[in-house]
Amino acid sequence: MGSARRWFAGAGVLFAAAWVWALRRLPERVPIHFGGSGEVDAWSSRTAALVTFAALGLGAAALFVGLVRFLARIPAEHITVPHPEHWKRPEHLARLRRLLAEDMWWFGAATLLLLAAVQVLVVRTAGMADPGLGPEGPVAIGVYSIVVIARAVWMVTRRYAVPRPG
Repeated sequence: MGSARRWFAGAGVLFAAAWVWALRRLPERVPIHFGGSGEVDAWSSRTAALVTFAALGLGAAALFVGLVRFLARIPAEHITVPHPEHWKRPEHLARLRRLLAEDMWWFGAATLLLLAAVQVLVVRTAGMADPGLGPEGPVAIGVYSIVVIARAVWMVTRRYAVPRPG
């Protein structure tokens, strides 16, 4: 199993651990949505929150596993990549598919880590006397966004650049 796939599997385990922790810690009334300033503006039952967390995690994991499998089968003419004149040649296509699959595993891992962090933040907020999200929620989303954007920029500018001969 490649490094990116291991990260994805590890993020899945961490998400599952956060879900089990939430199962043990959530009260019957759970904050499920927050306004722009971090105030709770919607509540849910414990069961609904746990089902939602599980559906989000399983759905995200299935999405990225499905994308990796899809990338292995999609015709080359439907792949959009920088420098297609290089990457879509028959001698480079297998490597392109490996690189794209690895990128999907990394994006999947980042997404599962964000979802795990959201679970932890909801559990923490549910236990507060005066519940509010605080700065951690926007920070988690900001870090995720920066990581995803930085990876995408690196992919376009470096990862899929035409390798230099030699």
